[in-house]
Amino acid sequence: MKKGIHPENYRVVVFKDMSDGTQFFSRSTAATKDTIEIDGVRD
Repeated sequence: MKKGIHPENYRVVVFKDMSDGTQFFSRSTAATKDTIEIDGVRD
């Protein structure tokens, strides 16, 4: 990844599909106050 092209708050986050409960990791700048642990990774 090129340095300096992403915002400072660009990080790994967990998204959850509320229709079926599927959860997956992605990268985002979305603000959140919640945290969750998946497969030993806390986000």
